[in-house]
Amino acid sequence: MEFKAVCIDLEKTHRFDHKGLQLEVIQHPHSLRHVANLIVALQRMKPSHTPLGTEFSDDDLINIMLENVIEEHDTLKVLDTVHSKPSVFSNTTVEQCSVCDRDQKSLVLKESPLELQAVILQGGSIDLKVNLHLATYKSRTFTDSARRPVALSIAGRNLYLSCSKSAGSPILQLEEVKDRKMLKSINAEGDMGRFLFLRREQGFAATSLESLKFRGWFISTAVENKMPVEMCEEASPARFTTFSIKTL
Repeated sequence: MEFKAVCIDLEKTHRFDHKGLQLEVIQHPHSLRHVANLIVALQRMKPSHTPLGTEFSDDDLINIMLENVIEEHDTLKVLDTVHSKPSVFSNTTVEQCSVCDRDQKSLVLKESPLELQAVILQGGSIDLKVNLHLATYKSRTFTDSARRPVALSIAGRNLYLSCSKSAGSPILQLEEVKDRKMLKSINAEGDMGRFLFLRREQGFAATSLESLKFRGWFISTAVENKMPVEMCEEASPARFTTFSIKTL
């Protein structure tokens, strides 16, 4: 039996003439590779196949096309497995930093209730200022070059900043972490993802810290003095979401 045309119902039409065999292929993304595989398979079959020239049996052509279908199915299964793997972040470096907001308010630790406040410090009160340890993380699955995942802790203390949801909105908390090895590697899709923030440089002395778990929510300070450091959405007009962060 001689096949004059094989039509695969996809999107755009291309034609291939191969010594009497005409393939009419309608293209969609990634389909041209399969067409190439089909032509190569037909070429390799010529020396050992019983029909001569371009005469192929129904079974031969069906088997060739089925091989491509099976290959595509297996490839998609592998890709789905790769993309479904959780984003695991590993700590690479740690640096101690001084942090101030746009009004030059410094971070001060209040013990009761346990929270960070943004305060304008002068004279002898400068000793109340706390610095932060910024631990930078990397992940093979995180490809955003404009943002760096970091974990933030109070220098000299085992207190880490975290972002969790309460009453329907993300909130900033200070949590005591007795074993820092727990944060050497963080599964962003798990509960420990609350400790990760995305550091983004937005210009001179303008760095934002966005929650990785709750995108669009940022560490922020109030315009008023001596107010708690909290999470807010970037569009909040009454809060500052960028900081001057200097390595000490």
